[in-house]
Amino acid sequence: AGIRNGYRFFQGGKFNDSRAVFQDVLAKIPFVVTTGRQQESEVKEMVVICREYITAIRIKGAMSEAASDPVRATELSAYFTHCNLQPVHLLLALRSAMGTAFKHKNYIVAASFARRLLELPDMSSERNADLRNKAMKVRQKSEQMARNEHELNYDETRTFKIDCEKFVPIYAGEPSEVCPYSGSSYSDPAMKGKICATTGFTTVGTQTLGLVTGS
Repeated sequence: AGIRNGYRFFQGGKFNDSRAVFQDVLAKIPFVVTTGRQQESEVKEMVVICREYITAIRIKGAMSEAASDPVRATELSAYFTHCNLQPVHLLLALRSAMGTAFKHKNYIVAASFARRLLELPDMSSERNADLRNKAMKVRQKSEQMARNEHELNYDETRTFKIDCEKFVPIYAGEPSEVCPYSGSSYSDPAMKGKICATTGFTTVGTQTLGLVTGS
């Protein structure tokens, strides 16, 4: 029920309420005792869902603060689309990122967001017809322009995790400190021993077994 409530608040744009729900779920999960591998997998998946949505909501807040900075606004909107969200929520993220990138004349990434948007199954439905047409126009115009106005700290062709403190990419192979419970990553070695920004109660970089839910 908690996860569903978090989704509902997210869909309705009540991001503070959504974050509070997901953080509450994270706080309660360590007290859950599972009775089999399937339940254990489901609980661990819930941790991942909470981490991804809390990170997305925190990035959303940073996007509002960076609205006047075209480089940072474009970068944050790009990272937002790499949080593992439900398809209906990813659609919202890609729509926002496409609009932000296009507005700031970062046409290469705008075209990429438009293509990803058009690949979503939901885009074939009649209710998204206007958005589909807009995405097609943005893709066509952006592919014609084929340049970015700004140099961005974003490479969609490389695998990366999102730094949960600085909101920058941590590309595969780069060192990072990790929260043993939430799996949140941090590029700054100084984060070791600090409280995880995702959970608010676990310590980053501690060597533990992580989440153990079996009886």
